[in-house]
Amino acid sequence: MAALFWMSLGTLLYIYLGYPLAVWALARAFGREPDRQDGMPSVSLLIPALNEEAHLGEKLRNSLALAYPADRLEIVVASDGSTDRTNAIAESFAPRGVRLIAMERNLGKSAMLGRVVPQLRGEITVFSDASSELDAQALRVLTQSFADPRVGCVSGLYRLKGDARGEGEGLYWRYETFIKRQEGRLHSILGAHGAFYAIRRALFEAPGATAINDDYLIPMRIVARGFRAVYEPRALAWERELASVEGEFARRRRIAAGNCQQVVTLRGMLNPFRHGWVALCFFSHKVLRTLAPLLLITTFVASWWLEPTQAAVFLTLQGLFYASAWAGHLCQRRGVAVRWLSPALYFCLGNLAMLAGLVAFCSSGRKPLVWERTR
Repeated sequence: MAALFWMSLGTLLYIYLGYPLAVWALARAFGREPDRQDGMPSVSLLIPALNEEAHLGEKLRNSLALAYPADRLEIVVASDGSTDRTNAIAESFAPRGVRLIAMERNLGKSAMLGRVVPQLRGEITVFSDASSELDAQALRVLTQSFADPRVGCVSGLYRLKGDARGEGEGLYWRYETFIKRQEGRLHSILGAHGAFYAIRRALFEAPGATAINDDYLIPMRIVARGFRAVYEPRALAWERELASVEGEFARRRRIAAGNCQQVVTLRGMLNPFRHGWVALCFFSHKVLRTLAPLLLITTFVASWWLEPTQAAVFLTLQGLFYASAWAGHLCQRRGVAVRWLSPALYFCLGNLAMLAGLVAFCSSGRKPLVWERTR
């Protein structure tokens, strides 16, 4: 059991500390930035929407104000069976060039994208959430990397606007952003920020009705064909709507189930002879990260079989860490954010959601999923 403890702890340290440092070092030694030019390709800005009446009007005004030539920009709202005023709001912007493609019923986001993207006109398809706000120069900056013919996907930088939980969640996003930057420099990021990313429309492959994380599968299938998926931190997207801790847990649980699905669907990406550095990143960032909750459990359980002094130290440290996460949760339920408690809270929240997603994936099989927005 002592060997199991050290193996589990060592793997966790690699996942959260060793791998970020390793990919940073590899990116410095072997990475390269894409060739960027201000080519202004034709763009279709696609806004998937399911009951987004609270945000769609502001989103469309923001989209129409982007610093991009109007004759090179198509704005499309894809409504997935919305039952509120989403369609009516989109239609009210038709005189300003906004196009609505409405599904008669809720197909699920992945299935809906499979129908809508082939109908778009632009050379570049840009996906952007209805609840996100784009920087005025974001679209122009995002498309610059497509001047490099080896680039098939570009992800913008996703940031959260502050609220009571912003500090811990913001730290999580800074950590993930650091890793994405290094992976993109080394070769390719593993998935994109769904709030704002772009692909060459000619490379689009429908993710399928059972796909959970379309913003991961679409880019990774492009990478599997030999193209790069890169990160563009100058292209900013701000999230206006922040979920409660419970809503955030539900969102992450769904993403976690998608991570399990991706590991199975894209297992061919683990071949280092075919995919090189991407295989290392996929194994470290996706496969091992998916197993992290199980490693946390085995680390705790195996701690009891250590030599008494070691057991006391490690059990005390783990107990204090989990207690601080619980205290952070109780504080946030009362609308109070305690900065030093937030990192533990969001670390535990993410891993608990990952465990729930793993269980959900194993128990659900490949059932088609409809699109449910987290509020």
